[in-house]
Amino acid sequence: MEQIELYEEGWESFPWWWILLENLLFFVPWAIGFVGIYPLQIAGVPVVSLAYILFAFVTVGWLLRVHNCTACYYYDKWCHLGWGKYTALFWKKDSGNPETGAKLAVVYMILPLIPIVGMIAVMLFWGFSWPLLVMLVVFIALNGVQFAVLRPKGCERCKRRYTCFGSAAK
Repeated sequence: MEQIELYEEGWESFPWWWILLENLLFFVPWAIGFVGIYPLQIAGVPVVSLAYILFAFVTVGWLLRVHNCTACYYYDKWCHLGWGKYTALFWKKDSGNPETGAKLAVVYMILPLIPIVGMIAVMLFWGFSWPLLVMLVVFIALNGVQFAVLRPKGCERCKRRYTCFGSAAK
């Protein structure tokens, strides 16, 4: 890997509470999305929910980790999600392709659309539901906090703030 310029004031390691909070705001919306689109079933099987969660885990938990995290400064370190440590357990350093990772990151950005469209479809086809509407609002709010607040704050403290293609720091 080529030498990259690091942000000197960036955190060498993120604190445990940050990693826990960001992971909660990462995985709780997935759970809400799974439950919200659960009524979209084929022969009694929640195919849409299962496909959504499988898609999320494969793209975010595997493909993005191998292509983005194996080439990151935080490989085998405590990054904002702690996934540098997770990545080091399963993949060798620089074993992915960051260009592929950049393209796959678009998937991560559109992932919330699946439950949003799905929950709206459930309410349109099976009738309005206050609990489902609340879940939809909470899902949108948590994703908003994750994308607009927490992720940019993490990127502001990242050593790769200026060189990461996915940096949300201003």
